[in-house]
Amino acid sequence: MDYVYFVEHGLVSVSARVDQDRFIEAWLIGSEGMIGAPLVLTEIDQTPPHRRVVQVAGTAIRMSAREFLSILPQLPTLRRVLLRYIDVVLLQTSQSGVCNAVHPVKQRLARWLLVASSALEEDKLPLTHEVLGHLLGVRRASVTECLEALEKDGLIRSSRGLVCILNFHALRQVSCTCFDTIAREYRRQLNPDEGITTA
Repeated sequence: MDYVYFVEHGLVSVSARVDQDRFIEAWLIGSEGMIGAPLVLTEIDQTPPHRRVVQVAGTAIRMSAREFLSILPQLPTLRRVLLRYIDVVLLQTSQSGVCNAVHPVKQRLARWLLVASSALEEDKLPLTHEVLGHLLGVRRASVTECLEALEKDGLIRSSRGLVCILNFHALRQVSCTCFDTIAREYRRQLNPDEGITTA
């Protein structure tokens, strides 16, 4: 890992390897987070096992990993904030794992759309059905079927390469309780006025 990135706008998914060519998303990074957070915990994490993919283009502040590690001891407040962020990531990762194991695809998709919308701070998510299928570890057809059901209920509008959330609160009712668990942790650990939408 040569650089760390502090995301200003955009959406980055961090995925765990299932097999040689298959990855499933473990957590999302938006403007609340950074790419390279494991370096806060250990300076030797030069080849992290997860794959990071920009799903929605945006902007980020880049810093060399070496420079980041050299200044971190001099900035205890930054280190404290980053450790709180890492705690949020751990919760999101474990909750997503539980969600993927026990909840139906429709609830999981609703949860993912809510988390992504909150991290991106936008209602429009420029993602294809195929990408969503890869991120959730399900068939594209399953994603299409669930999106069509959500659209029929007036919660979203889906077109080629774009999903628009029309009713955040109603979509929250469709989602499993995992979204609320993740949102509470964001609110608890990070600034209550920033980060993931909970209202």
